[in-house]
Amino acid sequence: VVPDEIDDILGTQVETLATVVNGMNTLLMLPYDYVMIIGFGPIGYLFSQFAKNIAAKVAVTEIDPFRIEVAKKCGLTVWNPNEVDVVEKITDFTYGRKADIVIEATGNGLAQALNCVTPGGKVLPFGMDSSISATIVPNEITRWATKILGLYLGQNTMVPSIRIYRENRLDMSNFFTKVIKLEEGIEAFKMLGLDMKTLSHGPKSAMKVVMKP
Repeated sequence: VVPDEIDDILGTQVETLATVVNGMNTLLMLPYDYVMIIGFGPIGYLFSQFAKNIAAKVAVTEIDPFRIEVAKKCGLTVWNPNEVDVVEKITDFTYGRKADIVIEATGNGLAQALNCVTPGGKVLPFGMDSSISATIVPNEITRWATKILGLYLGQNTMVPSIRIYRENRLDMSNFFTKVIKLEEGIEAFKMLGLDMKTLSHGPKSAMKVVMKP
């Protein structure tokens, strides 16, 4: 049961947070880690909030202009991989080390993640996209002792997620863009960058949209 301290809007994201908590349990992030998050959608947002609370330095990548601005509002270092060399950026950001942890939150950036992680570091492929394939060189994984951590979404993490929200441990002030009525649901797709008539993708104007009856 969701406690009264968590309102209905925030309560919609308990399950979402539970998947991220499972990822954090797997990563075992430490206060001296340099962390990079590929993709600043809702999942990347939640991972970044944990990383800001724990890690030494955090950077995110994002291509959508709206979400880039949200990342900046959250006080994050953000790079657009369509405009800059993110491998060069993370190398400079970490004084030549690269990231101790790379969280891939898009489903299409595993190859990039492997290029951005330090020897002996951890890569968490968290985004899901069954249409994407990646080519890797197994010798590079072995030679540099890279740890690729697989996991399946939320596992016994709903109650911990409720506790986190109840105690206001994450800054969710920039997470919810708009609450709309259920009958306006088609508008949500447009805000999230999908034209339902053509099924074409365009710029987003939202991070998370919640529909209420």
